Amino acid sequence: MTTWIARRPVIAFVVLAYALTWSVWLPLLAQTQGWVASRPWPVLHLLGSLGPAAAAVVVIAATRGRAGLADLRRRLVAWRGRGQAWAFALGVPPLLLLVAGSVAALVDGRSPAGLDWAAFGRSAEFAALPVAVYWLVDLVFFGFGEEVGWRGFLQPHLERRYLPVLAANLVAIVWAAWHLPLFGITPSYRAMPPIGFVGFAASIWIASFLFAWLARLGRGSLLILAVFHAWFDIATTSPLGPEFLPTAMGVAVTVVGLILLRRLLQVPWTPEPAAPAATPGDSPPPARGPSPA
Repeated sequence: MTTWIARRPVIAFVVLAYALTWSVWLPLLAQTQGWVASRPWPVLHLLGSLGPAAAAVVVIAATRGRAGLADLRRRLVAWRGRGQAWAFALGVPPLLLLVAGSVAALVDGRSPAGLDWAAFGRSAEFAALPVAVYWLVDLVFFGFGEEVGWRGFLQPHLERRYLPVLAANLVAIVWAAWHLPLFGITPSYRAMPPIGFVGFAASIWIASFLFAWLARLGRGSLLILAVFHAWFDIATTSPLGPEFLPTAMGVAVTVVGLILLRRLLQVPWTPEPAAPAATPGDSPPPARGPSPA
């Protein structure tokens, strides 16, 4: 199995990420839709979100050994000397919510001041959790749970063979399809009108460029990516009132991603052959993608 993973790391990662996540989410989908006589257990949503991170750890261990895992740990806590990346990660989500919330309010026939802004940061799905606990849970399960996989492994690995923009396109396909069971589970996704799915797919596609750009700005810091991911999720799912809000947030992040796409297209790149598989304990070859330094 280790040899097969080392020879086909991308396929192995995708299969593992989907298998680990969907094996947990599909029972939750059955509960939510009433297909089984059991109340929905939201903790399954959280546990399933760890699938990409778990898959990345398995594949990195098989291909780069202990040295690869040590490099992953360094990227998980890297935070110093990345002021611009932190400013973007912390400042953009609430700014987008302010704009998207105002637009959603107008579409809903109300004034922006009439939104339930006091509900910012709360969650309809995890309403029983205190706000601070929910934010921490979101960071761990949705922020790190996804980013360790998508940008911790998949994006930089694909960049060894493809241009960063093409790599981000491939990541977007995997990333978007991975979410499919959630359209029958989470309140914000279930509230989307049919056109909302098209908007979601487009926003994921463009957001993949945005995350690839932010990974470079933050010099490979998975901490910054996880914070941005969680903070954006918190802003998007805040129950401020209008059903159009998640779609409006998707449109807003799409606009930002298109602006940043030009910068990603300017990233210098030269192809490299795939690195030979390493046995656990071997020193890995230099990694492509953002430097964790």
